[in-house]
Amino acid sequence: MAEEGRQPSMAWLFFSPSGRIGRLPFFLSWLFWLFTGGFLLAQVLKYEGQDAPLALWTLALVASGFLSTVSLVMLAIKRLHDIGYPGPLALCLFIPVLSPIVFIALCLWPGAEGSNEFGGRRNGPNS
Repeated sequence: MAEEGRQPSMAWLFFSPSGRIGRLPFFLSWLFWLFTGGFLLAQVLKYEGQDAPLALWTLALVASGFLSTVSLVMLAIKRLHDIGYPGPLALCLFIPVLSPIVFIALCLWPGAEGSNEFGGRRNGPNS
């Protein structure tokens, strides 16, 4: 029997702080932004001597940087919710010494089984 409630969407996954996500969607979403940024940076370096393409790719890189930062915070909030911690702890990702430790912990720490105070199901928005 299918779960009731709203179905997850890409907009929810990347840009909503509500709900919970598991370790795999969290890690794969980080990889998506890593590869996107890497591709755009490669394009910037490729067109280094040409003004028009360089401006276009630089603008795309800056926009991607902004979108990925917002998205990664939302992903961390949902991952923290899955573990059972409040979302504001996601700010630890901006502390240089703690950032790698927090990232590894969010990738490896198993989520709470069943429902918790942040949602009834994993990998979906709150109903």
